[in-house]
Amino acid sequence: MDNTEFLMRLIRQLDALIPFLALSHQDVFDLIQKEKDIWFMESQRRTIPETYEIYCTQVNHSAFLLGYSYFEVFLGDLMKEIFLSNPSMLPKEKQLKFSEILEARTFESVIELMIEKENLALVYQSMDKVIDYFETKLNLHWTDEHKDTIIRATYLRNCIVHNMSRADSRLAQVSQYVVGQDINLTSSEVHAFGLIARALSRDLYRQAMERYFQK
Repeated sequence: MDNTEFLMRLIRQLDALIPFLALSHQDVFDLIQKEKDIWFMESQRRTIPETYEIYCTQVNHSAFLLGYSYFEVFLGDLMKEIFLSNPSMLPKEKQLKFSEILEARTFESVIELMIEKENLALVYQSMDKVIDYFETKLNLHWTDEHKDTIIRATYLRNCIVHNMSRADSRLAQVSQYVVGQDINLTSSEVHAFGLIARALSRDLYRQAMERYFQK
């Protein structure tokens, strides 16, 4: 992969969420309600939100979750590209099974397997540990604003997915939410996250370009 492609892909994906968010407008909901008997089967009509407020929240949350997932993939791709360009940076203690080495067959395949394992291990870490990894292992600095925004977004994401869209104690510590409060993201809040994700991804890529890709 061209080491600029994954950055541009993220920007395109985030840009594509802008028209998606437009679906949260009142007139779109009204049109769905008007035409639902024609557009949807009976079983599908039962899943349509009864009120505009519920519908709007569902669209905004869906857009936010997509944007967050796109950003997570970018982080993994950036890490992979850095290690592909600089395999000596891979952890020296990383162990592979002999069967895995045999299946890989080539040195390049072994390197890719090691990177895949490193990436997989990072996926299951908390976001603060991911940030620490990028700063200490990859030497890519995050501003305090970017750290705070992404950690808060992580807690929002976890609450939406795992806590029925209600704030938990971790989110309450880094936001104005109180424990148990319903999370109802607005389109403006989703846009704000997208702007931060764009700025942070460009900054991380710029740092990686200066340190690792211009050789």
